[in-house]
Amino acid sequence: MALFTTSRLTIREITGSDLSQLAPILSDAFTMRYTATGAQKPEQMKAFVQRCLRQYSEQEFGHWAIFVTGTQQLIGLCGLNRHQVDDEELVHVNYRLGSQCQGRGFATEAVTGLMGFCSEAFNIRRLSAIIEPSNTSSIKVVERLGFEFSRRTEFKNLQVNIYGKWL
Repeated sequence: MALFTTSRLTIREITGSDLSQLAPILSDAFTMRYTATGAQKPEQMKAFVQRCLRQYSEQEFGHWAIFVTGTQQLIGLCGLNRHQVDDEELVHVNYRLGSQCQGRGFATEAVTGLMGFCSEAFNIRRLSAIIEPSNTSSIKVVERLGFEFSRRTEFKNLQVNIYGKWL
């Protein structure tokens, strides 16, 4: 069942049966180059899906699957995470798309839909984005959507930029 849709995308919870379509995305070094885990091995992918399923029952939100509307083609992930950064609890957006779907506006479209959904469904009033400074594509996405640079800090042993947006 869809959590939300956009003009081209359908976003829903990940299921165990999505692993076969997630594997090429999660194991791709190019796609995963800006994530803390990097490209994942099969056992890491299974653990990721299990974590997602737990998040749905234990928390309000987590990672969700992005599909091209009207198809069964899983093209990426988006969602929300809650993390403590510099003594501040942040709810931050996350997204990653398979390499063949990057540069086509899907990330901007997914995050736009995500902002509306999380505001209504979870009463979230401020979102953050945690982005490595070299990830210029993601920086362009959040800046295009009105996120403003807040600070540079360390997160999970990486130097990152923190962006924020009031909804």
